[in-house]
This record gives sequence, C-alpha cells and structure tokens, in this order.
Amino acid sequence: MKVKRVKKRGYLFQFDDLLKDFGCITNVYVVVGKKHVFICDTYLGKEPMEKIINYLNEIIKGKEVIVFNSHSDWDHIWGNCYFTEKILSHELCLDNIIKKGNYELKKYSPLASGKVSIKLPNITFKERLTFQDEEVCFFYSPGHTKDSASLYDISDNVLFVGDNIEYPIPLIYYNNLKKYKKTLEKYALLKPDIFVLSHGNPDKGKLMESNLEYVKDLINDKIEKYEEGIYKDIHKNNLDVLKNKSGS
Repeated sequence: MKVKRVKKRGYLFQFDDLLKDFGCITNVYVVVGKKHVFICDTYLGKEPMEKIINYLNEIIKGKEVIVFNSHSDWDHIWGNCYFTEKILSHELCLDNIIKKGNYELKKYSPLASGKVSIKLPNITFKERLTFQDEEVCFFYSPGHTKDSASLYDISDNVLFVGDNIEYPIPLIYYNNLKKYKKTLEKYALLKPDIFVLSHGNPDKGKLMESNLEYVKDLINDKIEKYEEGIYKDIHKNNLDVLKNKSGS
C-alpha cells in the first residue's frame, strides 16, 4: 500500500494486487472532513480497509465514517463488509449489487483480501446528496457504468470520478454515450484542480479531455485511430458493449 496526500484533506491509498491480472493499480480515496471521514470505494476486502483505518487512526478519531461506493463493480465494494458504518451509493448501484454481487464474488473469489461477504449500501440517492457543512457533494454521473456516481470535495476542489476517467481511454460498460459525454462535460464545468481516478494516478485535466474526445469520436464514428496500439483492446471491448446494447 502506498499513500499520497492530495491537497489539504485528501489521502490516496494505492494498491497493486490487480496489476498482474488486470494491468492497473487501484485506489481508495479518503476525504477527512470536520466531523466526517468519507471513504471512496472499499477495494478487495477487509484487509486493505483495516490497513487504511489503522493508518488514519489518529487523524479520524472521533469522526463519523461514511463509505461511498462509486459503482457496483466487485473491485470497488468487497471491503464494505469491514464497516459497520453508513455505506452510501447511487440507487442503481444498490440494485446492481443485489443482482450481481454474489455472482461476481464467486467468479473472482481468488482475488479477495480476507474473508469477504457482500454488504449492501444502506443509504442511496437519485441525483445528488450534499453534506453542506463538510463541503462535500455526491452526484450521479453515468458513464463507465449506468450506476456510476462521483464525489466532489468543494473545499479542496478535488473530484473523485471512480472509473469514469481512465488511461488511455475509458472502459465502457454502459451504452448511452450521450449521457457519458454529459457527465464528462459536467466534470469540465466544475474545473477541479485534481481528478482522482480509481485506477491510475491523479490527473489535472488532460486525461479527462482525452477521454471526452474519445467519447465524442465514438458518437461521431471517428474511430480509426483507436483500432490499433494502446487503444486497441479497450476500444474493441467498448464496441462490443455498444453493439450488443448491453451494459450495467
């Protein structure tokens, strides 16, 4: 586990357990507010969550922990079972975990960190949920998946985007490109100083712009340059999803 500070109140915890099989690091992002601690995604189980809480022990003492699932994919929710506190997500995320949580746990169980059981979010929202005193806003942001949501730290001007921004192009599991485009355009309007990704290092905006360009190119069928090189495999997956009109 590597730890990086982000602005005044952000902590980025990076894990490489999935690097061999999936070629990516995975992040858990924590915002330490005045009275609350917001934990963005819970990775592969209890063990990494325990490491994070132990690291932050003195910093978060006396503050209420609120867990946030950015979407329902297995590598973002398995550590939910470590917590007894509030777990927050978009309402569609809850629906998807109910539908596929146990199936994905069985499928990817060798990757679990410790004993994992599926624990559901117990607070959901439809469009947005704001903690006014903490200057933290959660909002619906479909893109990578239909159930994706984001956290905006207004005080630090930092945006946690989950899997909606990725290198070199996003991996798409939702076939509504217009909504994905709208989400990325909303990100641009917020003008955050830093975008925090679930997979990869923080970005200051260039990756968001190139991801938006890719989504626009998909909409306009300008895809030639993505059919080779570093884009090829991800782009092929995206075309299959769009062709089959599937997605979650």
